[in-house]
Amino acid sequence: MPLSLFAPLAYLLIGLGLGRAPFDVKARASALLSKWVIPLVIIYNIATHRPGVFAVMAGIAAIMALLLLLGRRISRDPVHNLCFCYLNIGWLGLPVASALFGDGAAMVIIAAYVGSSLFGNAIGVGLLAQGQHWRARLRQTLQAPPVWALLVGLACLPLGPALEHYARPGYEALKWLMSFLGMAILGIWLSGARLRLADFKLALRNFAARAVALALLLSLFILLCGRFDIALVTENRPTLYLLCLLPPAANIIVLETHYLKSGRSAGPIACGTCVSLLAIGVYVAVMLTH
Repeated sequence: MPLSLFAPLAYLLIGLGLGRAPFDVKARASALLSKWVIPLVIIYNIATHRPGVFAVMAGIAAIMALLLLLGRRISRDPVHNLCFCYLNIGWLGLPVASALFGDGAAMVIIAAYVGSSLFGNAIGVGLLAQGQHWRARLRQTLQAPPVWALLVGLACLPLGPALEHYARPGYEALKWLMSFLGMAILGIWLSGARLRLADFKLALRNFAARAVALALLLSLFILLCGRFDIALVTENRPTLYLLCLLPPAANIIVLETHYLKSGRSAGPIACGTCVSLLAIGVYVAVMLTH
């Protein structure tokens, strides 16, 4: 078993320890991760993209939209809707996929993260900022870090070969920092969350419904990409199916706190993360035996 598989768990345990420390690093670590580290990783991957990156971004955004429609049939609560369709692809999916499947997996996961983040931030503003004018909501969506990072990455496309040659060491450091901070912040959230049995029941029910729906949608997406010979997708099918096991995105509570001044999503996110960690552990064990 590769030792790198234990790294995400170690980062999570570090976060659990920091969550019990007398000082709070969560806010600053979250700001560093969301405003600088993740956008720089996105810019590099867009500028040095492999064929198929934009297909993955568009496909995942479309799949998240279909999940939202399904979630709206289960509940009309906007917080529950976000927890159902907006997944923790960057903070949890990336470190696990990178450790398990390597750099090719990292690229497809980052592309999926960009697509889901663009959709999640846009729909999050739309669902939660009900009292704001649509122009204000649109402006806030465009100011989201994944959006401006995508635009900068597109502007840097002509510099792609030079970035890949000179900036690769910096990118590797940023990718490690993204994994470390993401898992550590998750650990901090988990250490302070008050978990109730009702939250676990809801998280388990939503996990099962989302996993089945997402597996079907991803299968259709992979089949479609096979028709168009999109190798980034067809060569990374196990990585894409890992998305079925991911919990709600931790960024949801940031959006909820900002727009609703509440924190109802903390329980579902924490419980969903616990369920997902168990499911991912089983998935990793199965993959290592094949």
